[in-house]
Amino acid sequence: MNKLYLVGLPASGKTTTAKWLANKLGWTFVDLDQMIESQLGMSISGIFETHGEEFFRETEAKCLRDTLRLEHVVVGCGGGTAAYHGNMDWMKIHGLTLFLNTSLEVLVGRIGAELAQRPMFSGKNESEILNKLSQIAENRSIYYSSAKIVWNRSEPNDMLYRVVNQMIA
Repeated sequence: MNKLYLVGLPASGKTTTAKWLANKLGWTFVDLDQMIESQLGMSISGIFETHGEEFFRETEAKCLRDTLRLEHVVVGCGGGTAAYHGNMDWMKIHGLTLFLNTSLEVLVGRIGAELAQRPMFSGKNESEILNKLSQIAENRSIYYSSAKIVWNRSEPNDMLYRVVNQMIA
């Protein structure tokens, strides 16, 4: 197995953890949102504004499937990737899946500290952020929880690396 797909709620640490694992494994880090932006030549928020969510989700599914041609990659997926177009089932067939199950309290703190980079939460206070995250978590938990590995900590550590390394061997 030479692909690892990271899923989780917004601000769960997918990019940070994917980069960290890629470095530890000697693999390449791939950011799915950056793939989409590169392919379409516009930002994620621009894609949503111009073409709508369904177009974005279709493009996301196509880009995800494009990772099949890559080897030894750690893919940081968008928060919603797992919940659309059969993506989670596809990832489980073609690679190892890792759900970063970061606590809602940690996520609220992270999102609050970087609201400018999180348009979905723009203008929301902590209570509103928590409510939105809870709703998203409820809608996506069936997908996230089906991942092969569920990491219940807010930061990666060597135990995570050892588990992943054993499962890809």
